Amino acid sequence: MRSPWTHPTILRRPTIAVLSAAALLVACRDFPEATAPSRPPADVVVAPPLCGIVTTNTNLSGDCLGPLVVAASGITVNLGGHAVTCGSVPNPPAGSPGIEILDQTNDHVTNGEVENCFEGIKIDLGGGHELSNLNVHNHGFAGIVLQTSSNNDIRNTISSANTTYGVTLDVGAVFNKLDHLQIEENDTGILIGVRAPNNVVTSSFLLRNASFGIVIAGSNNTIDLSTKVSQSAVGIQVLFSDGNTIRATSSSQNDVYGIQLELAENTTIQSSDASNNGDVGIKVDARATSNLIMSNKAFGNGSFDLEDDNPACDDNTWKSNQFGTAYPGCIS
Repeated sequence: MRSPWTHPTILRRPTIAVLSAAALLVACRDFPEATAPSRPPADVVVAPPLCGIVTTNTNLSGDCLGPLVVAASGITVNLGGHAVTCGSVPNPPAGSPGIEILDQTNDHVTNGEVENCFEGIKIDLGGGHELSNLNVHNHGFAGIVLQTSSNNDIRNTISSANTTYGVTLDVGAVFNKLDHLQIEENDTGILIGVRAPNNVVTSSFLLRNASFGIVIAGSNNTIDLSTKVSQSAVGIQVLFSDGNTIRATSSSQNDVYGIQLELAENTTIQSSDASNNGDVGIKVDARATSNLIMSNKAFGNGSFDLEDDNPACDDNTWKSNQFGTAYPGCIS
């Protein structure tokens, strides 16, 4: 008979801590230590393929690396919303055009971007080309260059953030039409150079081009049909040329002059608005003679709304203008 004072034998189970330690010893003994996962490879930036030379109707299927050379006449190059590029901002390669059309006729380039080249689109020799629905930007020299080329139509296109020019019409660029353009944040928006006559800028918008909105140095050119120039040092400057026309145009809110004639003759400024510029609305410098300034509006300019630096206005005719202040008294 068991004594009432005898304690029963208690079989103790191992504690959870002991079991866990034992399991850990087994795990460490039986299995190799896991290695750290390898880092995934970095994304590799792949340059777009070369654009190359096109001689037939072409639709781009993706971005390509310029130059894209249009080497046949009468074809259409549809960028398909893609970009022709030459490099990275802010240092595009010197001398490299994005799209080049050399000595061809009647080509059409449309619907895409041209970016980061020295010259965005260069047309040399030939003519009759059409550029439309393009965004041309961030080029080291100019967005669009026309030289020794005629009867080209550039329309519904943006040219912006180019170091020097949005559009430049060089020697021999004649009878070209710039229609419904948006030219922004270049040094000079549009340059119509010496020996570049008979060109038309119509229904276009030029904003924040640092030095000049439009410079006309060739003869018999026309700026008209509600073209608007704003927020440059000088809105429109005409110099060293003859027979140009500025009609139905607004050149307002520029830092210095709205419209300036310098060594210009037989220029007509008509039915235009040159208000709210920092210095003078319409300024005719000395030795700018035989010009007609009529039916314009100029109010709220910093010094004079209208100014003619020739004694007694010389051979210039001022007629039916609306203004607040003018110098001298020959202005009407």
